This record gives sequence, structure tokens and C-alpha cells, in this order.
Amino acid sequence: MIRRALLALALAAATVVALPAAPAQARYCQMNHWCTTLYYTDGSLTTAVGGVYVECDGYQFQWGEWTPFVTFEEHPCSPQW
Repeated sequence: MIRRALLALALAAATVVALPAAPAQARYCQMNHWCTTLYYTDGSLTTAVGGVYVECDGYQFQWGEWTPFVTFEEHPCSPQW
């Protein structure tokens, strides 16, 4: 009985360890703002390998791959006259 419990616990722990971690997610762009999210190869943030650009009207353009190394910028949209 104890062996079964220990085996089940070991399998559960191995499953958690084996699952890959999801890339870090930048927060979503607020309404009436345009945003740029860039994903980099490593913590030096020098080589971008992917990104997301969200325009003021909500149009979204994505490219490349997501990684845990992220920068996020958000800027208010200009008023439409």
C-alpha cells in the first residue's frame, strides 16, 4: 500500500518536472493604446526572435517565437479629430 502511494507520488512529480514551462507572457494591451512585445534569445535582450504588435484599432501582428525573455511597451493612441 505504501509502495503504491510512493509510486503514485513519484509519477506525479516526474510529470510535473517533464512538462515544459510556458514562455513568459506580457500583459495584454489596454484599449486606446498601441503596444509592442518583443521576445529575445536570452536575458541580455540583444537578439529578438519574435514579437507582437497591437495597433490602436486592435489589429494584431505576430511573428517569430515566444521565449521567457520579454520586453513590453505600451503607448496611448493619439485622439482622432
